Formats: sequence, C-alpha cells, structure tokens
Amino acid sequence: MATEYRLQEIEALRDIRYHRTPERRIQSEEEALAFVNEVGFCFLFSAKGIEMPTLWAATVGSRRPLPHTHHDPDLGKVWQWKDSLPAKGALFYGKLLLGKPMLISLEWLPFFYALSPNYGDEDDYLTQYQEGLMTVEAKNVYEALLNEGAMATSRLRQAAGLPGGGANARRFERALAELQRELKIAKVGISDANRWGYAYVYDLFQRRFPDVPERARKISTDEAQSRLLLCYLHNVVAQIESAARRLFGWDEWEWQRLLQRLEDRDLIVRGVRIIGSPGRYLMDKNAFHHKPGG
Repeated sequence: MATEYRLQEIEALRDIRYHRTPERRIQSEEEALAFVNEVGFCFLFSAKGIEMPTLWAATVGSRRPLPHTHHDPDLGKVWQWKDSLPAKGALFYGKLLLGKPMLISLEWLPFFYALSPNYGDEDDYLTQYQEGLMTVEAKNVYEALLNEGAMATSRLRQAAGLPGGGANARRFERALAELQRELKIAKVGISDANRWGYAYVYDLFQRRFPDVPERARKISTDEAQSRLLLCYLHNVVAQIESAARRLFGWDEWEWQRLLQRLEDRDLIVRGVRIIGSPGRYLMDKNAFHHKPGG
C-alpha cells in the first residue's frame, strides 16, 4: 500500500463516501436514514478542524458551505430529518463527540454505549454523582426525567430547578450536554410547548433504546474502540493521528495501545503522507478497497 497520496485522491474518495456528488445526493427521509446507516455515525454539519461525514453535505450532494439564511430548502430538509428520525426511534441524535450534534445508527450505538460509564441500570448515575463525576445540575435533570418521564425542555427546566435565563440557562444547557455525551438521555421528539413553538423532548436513554445496554455488554472496550476507529477511518479515508484521538477523546495510553493492536493486525497504516498537507496521517489499510472490518 502506498504511503503517499495526493489530497485530490483523498477528497475524491470522500466525495463518494460522504455522498457529496449529485448522483449520491439524498432526497428523502428514507435516504437520510440509509445514509446514516451506511456511514455509522456523522455530524449534522461540518466542524472546523475535524473531518467527518455530515448530513448537510449528503443532502446538498456537494461541498457547498452552510448558507447564511434559514430559508435555504436543503437546510430545511436537514432540520426536518434531524427531528423526525430521532422521534421515530430510527437513530440517536445528540451532542456526543466533541459536544457536536451528531447522528448515530442503531447498529453502531451499542459500540458507543460500551465505552460510556453506564452499566445499563437507571440508577447508575448515583454512583457517578457520589464519586464527584456528575454535576448536581445533571443529576437534577436526570432525576426529573427518571421520576416524571419524557418532557420538553421548557418543562424540564422547571422540574430540574433551573428556570429562566442567565446562569440557570447556561447550567441547564451544560447539564443536557453532559447527559447526552454519556448516553444517559436521548432526544425523543419535538414539542410546541414554549413561546417559540419549538422545543426538544428528552427521555432517559434506557427507555428510548432499551436493548442497547444488553447488546453493549457483549462488546469489550478493545472491540468498541477498534470498530469505531476503523469505521471512522473508512469514511474519512485519512486523518492526522492527533485529530482522530481528539475526536474520540481517548487517553493517550489506550490510544497508542489501540493503534499498535490494529497495526499488528494489519488493519491500519500509520505515517501516511498527503502531498501538500502537513503532518503524518492515519489510514485504514483497506481505505481504497472495501468496508471496514475489525
């Protein structure tokens, strides 16, 4: 396998896998779901400095940047599908990697859950809170959903003791992000129960995806990390090692162990050079051939 590529080669393959071509452009909710299932996980929109498939790029079928107007018809489709698909339980939508909004297929969700601090019980949070690993605001939000069931953010603020704006609003948003990042809550719908007529509805992750914890128990940490990284590298073709590690947030010692394990199995190539781009890249050994293994 070559260890030196042109950026044009990489981008051309990304165009295919990201559906950034007119021929592969998605045009319906069914195709949007099929796209997420195909890539496994993706961002809603692009994030600076991080390579990742996006629902936006697949919807426009090109590298067109995000418009500055909310009246763009393609943008309207993206907003519609990122609401309708989670509401049907067809996928997970939330702020997970790097705190960015992303969509995860049901097939790949157990691999993320296997790396979370959860054991699959609704009272897992108590141990985390007692060990100082969960904020009091996140605990209050979680307990509100635990005790009262799914609710819109407008009501959830009140139930969690964080009404109004200002500091309370910021604490509430941080709590939601914390709970989503650890797969403790999930977006389950949209409500018009606020003055803007638009609010997310959240519930406990275990209630929305009751089979995921059991499926995740059969997945080791090593397997979860290996499969997720190989899936990611297959999609993006190549990525600088430090950027890939930052995306997943894994500790340096486990990251190096993971790369060594995959290299020993001849599944990745390290030190790949892309002409005209600084740094050494990480690449799936089969990036130019077929889907990831692992």
